[in-house]
Amino acid sequence: MVFNIIKLRKSNERFKSNREWLDSKHSFSFAEHRDPIWDNFGKIRVINEDIISPNSGFSTHSHSNMEIVTIVIKGEITHRDSLNNLGIICEDEVQVMSAGTGISHSEKNEKNIDCKLFQIWIYPDVQNLKPSYNQMSIKNISGNNLIIDSFKKNNSLLCINQEISIWRCKYNRLNEKYLPSEIKNFNWIQIIEGDLLIREKNNKSNKYLSSGDGLGFEISDFSDIDIESDTEVDLLLFSMQNI
Repeated sequence: MVFNIIKLRKSNERFKSNREWLDSKHSFSFAEHRDPIWDNFGKIRVINEDIISPNSGFSTHSHSNMEIVTIVIKGEITHRDSLNNLGIICEDEVQVMSAGTGISHSEKNEKNIDCKLFQIWIYPDVQNLKPSYNQMSIKNISGNNLIIDSFKKNNSLLCINQEISIWRCKYNRLNEKYLPSEIKNFNWIQIIEGDLLIREKNNKSNKYLSSGDGLGFEISDFSDIDIESDTEVDLLLFSMQNI
């Protein structure tokens, strides 16, 4: 039985960037914010929580050799890119963009309400792939929802060019809470909203997380830990075999 805490990132310890139209919190090093301890967790390079003001957003910019996942929590964001893709990613929808050899895109909040989203960057397992774009809806979220299938077992799900699976998990306060049985040895939990207690089965170790917190940990099996909450909780779970 293993429950080894590798990294704990409290919400108020994240890097922060603020512009007139943007409130952004960075779990890992980003832009001018640099700390070698917080450069990554395995192949996860970026987890940004962004609030984008109405009628504003990111002008056209370029990426290469990065898997980029955008999960909209509130509002919507409009994506345009150099492959002539036009996508409107609404609340509880997910976009995946494989930058590969290079892609330019813009992300604009064209509505009159704030847009809240998480943008995730993950290193690909192969360099210089052909760029691609896809999106899907995960409405009516309840329980454990696999949104990125790293082993490509389900053709209806999104996938990335890296062996990392991503779930969006949303638990009712009254429901039993459990992590997916398919999770691997190394995991990162990012709390979107709510509180969560992660407890080792033998009660030797536990960790309390709240909105905005992130935790990287190692387990030998999903049954090594229990999770508890007195509130509704919404979180992202990243799982990988190695870091």
